Amino acid sequence: MGAIALISVILGIGSYVFSKKAPTPEAVISFIKENPERASFHYIRNGKVEAASHSEHMMPLASAVKTILAIEYAKQSAEGKINPKESIPLKELEKYYLPDLDGGAHPAWRKAIEQSGAAKNDAVPLEEVAKGMIQYSSNANTEYLIEKLGRDRLKQVLGELGLRHHEPIYPFVSSLLLPYEIMSSDYRGVSDKEALPKVKEKMRSMSAEEWRSYAWRIHEKLSKDASGSYKKQAQIEKWYDGELDKMNSDRFPAATAKEYAELMQKINSRSYFSKEVQQYLHPVMEGIMQNPANQQWLVHAGKKGGSTAYILTDAMYATDKQGAKTELAVFFNDLQSKESGELTAVLNEFELLLLRDEKFRQKVIEELKQK
Repeated sequence: MGAIALISVILGIGSYVFSKKAPTPEAVISFIKENPERASFHYIRNGKVEAASHSEHMMPLASAVKTILAIEYAKQSAEGKINPKESIPLKELEKYYLPDLDGGAHPAWRKAIEQSGAAKNDAVPLEEVAKGMIQYSSNANTEYLIEKLGRDRLKQVLGELGLRHHEPIYPFVSSLLLPYEIMSSDYRGVSDKEALPKVKEKMRSMSAEEWRSYAWRIHEKLSKDASGSYKKQAQIEKWYDGELDKMNSDRFPAATAKEYAELMQKINSRSYFSKEVQQYLHPVMEGIMQNPANQQWLVHAGKKGGSTAYILTDAMYATDKQGAKTELAVFFNDLQSKESGELTAVLNEFELLLLRDEKFRQKVIEELKQK
């Protein structure tokens, strides 16, 4: 569920750096072409859809869904419903932190804000919480913002953004504790080893609505669990396994690459949202513009990706200094470990070439014509 790196090397902040030993960026094209049920791609340049492959298929979003929370944060900030400068105690965020289940994203953010001086007196401005959600993909920050922004607003904003094919947003980190919730209510006194197969069977049979309802109940418990006793009692490290990880991965909110590329286009236009909303949205979304190397050739750029062991997603936008505008979304699902590693290794380079290399751009357009 952690973030896929912001565009690395030239495009800035990121943990995945292109290696000469890695597959070439053409591997992304090949995978999209050869795996229509597991890959979705939508590419817009200067207002024109240049390439698209199965871009209206519903695909799980992983952390790319956090873009919606960033937009709602900006909207509420502009309306004065929340204060970006409000001081948020770090202990409020820690309520939602599940150790070792976010790829190190939350600890990395904590370290960064401490080094930068953004954290003072064990608190941080709300704006930094939102930045941590997008730029570091902190799941704890995400769950806190879900609570802060409000469940009803997260329903309404999807319609306001014209996202007709987007599943409801729910506290997907809280849902990791769903097996414990079932075990503690239905199998009290039974060993985890004996109870877990039955719990998994129940989880598989759940409707999407039932799953989300459980997640919201767990989220509420976490929000009130100042001491952290609920998480301690859950002892997730003792029973969480790959099978549960796959279940959670499959249950992520889903949407289409087409609508996420169009969402990036709305942000990149600098006209869809009011100036007041943009004032709060762009600092959160455009962390890659902090890199001086990016500032040399880009005017604006932002992105949000996500991953699990089985999902790899990315949605990004950029406007270069020649005025060219690019938006794209690429979603992969049901990946094997090797596939995930290879695609992760080259995805940033693939995007960078789309932005800067005309020959590569034409190759993508030719091979991934609209389908």
